Formats: sequence, structure tokens, C-alpha cells
Amino acid sequence: MISRTLCGLTVLAMAAVLSGVVVGHLWERYTEETAALGFSGVYERYLAGQAGFVDDAQGYRAALHPGIVQEASASEE
Repeated sequence: MISRTLCGLTVLAMAAVLSGVVVGHLWERYTEETAALGFSGVYERYLAGQAGFVDDAQGYRAALHPGIVQEASASEE
């Protein structure tokens, strides 16, 4: 009886650790992609998605502050 309980708890603990590792890896990839797209953070990317600018940080900022002209980076020229 005790070995059955111990085996069940071991499997549950292994599943919890594996889930934590996978979630941590996916979160790291998401934050790297968010930074590469030009967003200042995950929440700004979320707000841009809600406004319809899913992968467009420049468009989101232009819509947010219409009177401000943004300078183009060297890669956009």
C-alpha cells in the first residue's frame, strides 16, 4: 500500500517538474521574441495585440502617440 502511494507521488512530482521546465522554456522564448520585435515588454506586446498591432511595435506606438514622429533605425532605412 505504501509503495503504491509512493510511486504515485513520484510520478506526480516528476510531471510537475517537467511542466515547470517546459513553461519556463516557453516563457523565455516568448520574452526573447517580444524583445526582438521591438516591444519594451510582454505587457506592451499584449496591449498591441489587443489594439490590432500583433507584430508591429512601431505601428502601435504611432497609433498610441499620433503626434510623435519616430526615428527610423539603421535597418529600416
